[in-house]
This record gives sequence, C-alpha cells and structure tokens, in this order.
Amino acid sequence: MKKTFKKDQLNKIANNLILKIIKNKKATATVVALSGDLGSGKTNLTQEIASLLGIKENIISPTFVIMKKYKILNNEFKNLIHIDAYRMEKSIELLNLNWKELISDKNNLIFIEWPEKVADIIPKTAIEVFLYHVDEETREIKF
Repeated sequence: MKKTFKKDQLNKIANNLILKIIKNKKATATVVALSGDLGSGKTNLTQEIASLLGIKENIISPTFVIMKKYKILNNEFKNLIHIDAYRMEKSIELLNLNWKELISDKNNLIFIEWPEKVADIIPKTAIEVFLYHVDEETREIKF
C-alpha cells in the first residue's frame, strides 16, 4: 500500500498499520522496520500507534538512549519496544541490547527506526514501512 497523507490523517494511517500488524502476528516478536529521512514521521507514527494501543506514556525518539520499552495493557501484545538504530555502526550494537531475546518473544511489538543500519539481523518477516517527506504538511507512506 502506498498513500500520501496530511499530518492530521496520521491516526487513520496508524489504524491501518495496526490491523496489518495484528493480522501478521507470528510465534515470535512482530518487528516493524521504519525507514525514511529525518523528519519523515517515523517517531510520529510510532507515537500514534502507541496511543492507539493504550500507552499513556510520552513516546519520544530513542535516538540518544537507543531503546525504550513500554507496557501495553489489554492487547495482543504486552510490550512495545521502540529502537532507533541511527547511531549504530554495526549490528553487534543491537545484539548487545538482547536483540535475540527481544525478537524471540511473541508478546513484543518492536518498532525499529533506521533498520538499514542493522539490516543483516532484521527478521525477514519484518513489516517494512517507508516514510517520505513530501512537504511541511504532507508525507507519503508505503507498507
């Protein structure tokens, strides 16, 4: 699916993506690989989905802390894990964050920004989402 949308339509886009995520739930963690330039909306999309999943905490980009974990109540998943691989130079850095354990737990919903930085260890089953900056108010998404 490829769609151009305004920032105020992000909720609808997030709902469509959640339906795809839940439909594709596997026996291991569900990984959503978010690719796009700076400012294309990767964190905003994660924030919207977290809100739709009932997470009340403020979701911020984990650029400096690399990974944040949030509890999800009353859902198909128990944890939303938000990872930003932008500052990673090698996949070993992600492995050092217990990546293998994280992806082996079917209760984890993992959003990873900049997956191309660690592409060799992203599961083949990951849902790939590409975000593009069209203009100040418009983005394009492909998943």
